[in-house]
Amino acid sequence: MSRLSSCSSALVISLALVGCGGGDVDTPDASRGATDAHVPEGTDAWSLVDAAMADTGTPSPDAATACTPTAGPATGDGYCDLLELAILAHGDTAEAQLYGRLNADDAVGCQVIDDVEVFDGGASIGTIAGIGPFVSGTPDAILARGPAITAMRDRCGMEDRRFDSLGLLVRGRYDGGSFEVRCGAIEGGSRWPPALRITCHENLDVPPTSAHAMLSSFMGHESAQASFMIPHGAGAAITRVEGPVRVIAYASAFPPGPPAPAPFDVADFVANVSEGTTPTLGAFTTVSLLASRDPFGATLCPASPTMPMPGDPIPPALMLRLAGTSERGPFATDVYVEVCTRPSF
Repeated sequence: MSRLSSCSSALVISLALVGCGGGDVDTPDASRGATDAHVPEGTDAWSLVDAAMADTGTPSPDAATACTPTAGPATGDGYCDLLELAILAHGDTAEAQLYGRLNADDAVGCQVIDDVEVFDGGASIGTIAGIGPFVSGTPDAILARGPAITAMRDRCGMEDRRFDSLGLLVRGRYDGGSFEVRCGAIEGGSRWPPALRITCHENLDVPPTSAHAMLSSFMGHESAQASFMIPHGAGAAITRVEGPVRVIAYASAFPPGPPAPAPFDVADFVANVSEGTTPTLGAFTTVSLLASRDPFGATLCPASPTMPMPGDPIPPALMLRLAGTSERGPFATDVYVEVCTRPSF
C-alpha cells in the first residue's frame, strides 16, 4: 500500500490520480508541513473501501491479533487520514465509532490504541476508548468506539460542521514505547479529502460503506446514479428508502476550489434495495439511487480532465442524507460519497 508515484507533489490532489495511474501522491512524512496539502493514497481515497469499516461484532480479516506491548521509553507521533467519526443513535443513547487510517511513526511489534481525546475549538471535551490492537496503515480500520460525547451528537444538527470541525489526539503504545498522533482540526495542516468527516445515523449498527456516484449523458439524455452498502446483522436489512435525499457539500480551501452549494434536497431519486453477502462484510443491503437528470451539477461532479495538473480546481466533498425503513423499523443515515464521476460517451 506504500508505492511512491512520480506524481508525489503535495499540490497534486485527487483529480490528478487519474493521470498518475492511482499511485500514492503523499506519504506519512508529507504531513509535517503546516501549509502542505496532504493527499492520501489514491488507491485508498477513491476506491471502494474494504470491510474494516464493518465491525458487526465478528472479527474482520483485517483485525489485529490480540497482544500486549512491552514497556519502553521511546516516544513518537504519526500520521492519520481518511477519518470518519460515525455517531450511531438508538433512541436516547448514541455510540461513536471512529474509522480511518493511522500510522504510528517508528512503531514496531505489538501496536495498540488506548484512547482518543476529542477537541472542539482547541478545548478538550472528553475521550473515547481506543480499539486496542490494530494494524498500522490499514485503510478504514476501526480505531475507537464508545459512548458519543454530547458535542459529537450536537454536530448532527449542524450541516455546516460536518467536516474538519473536531480535533482528535490518538494515544497508544507499541513494543518499547508510546505514540500520540494529532488528527483533524488539531493536526496543524490542511488535507484533501477532508481529514475528518462526521456522519450521523439512526437505528444502524455501522455506517454505510463503498459509496460512489456517476453522472452520464447519452444522446442528450442525462441520468444520475449513486450506490452504497449498509452492513447489518440478522433481522436488520434495509427494506425501503423514502422521501428526499439531502445533499451536504464542503469545499476545499487549499488549493482553491469552487465554493460548495448550500445544502439542498433531491426529491426525484428512485431508490432500489437488494441483499448481498461477502465473507468480509457479512450481510449487507445495497442501496441504489437513480434520477433521470443531473441533480448534482458540474460543481459537485465535474468532468475529469484527461491529464489533471497540480492546481486544478477540485470538487467539494459530497455527503448524502436519507431515511427509510429497515426490518427493525425507521432509520436515517449519512453517506459520504467517495467519488463522483462524469464519464464522456
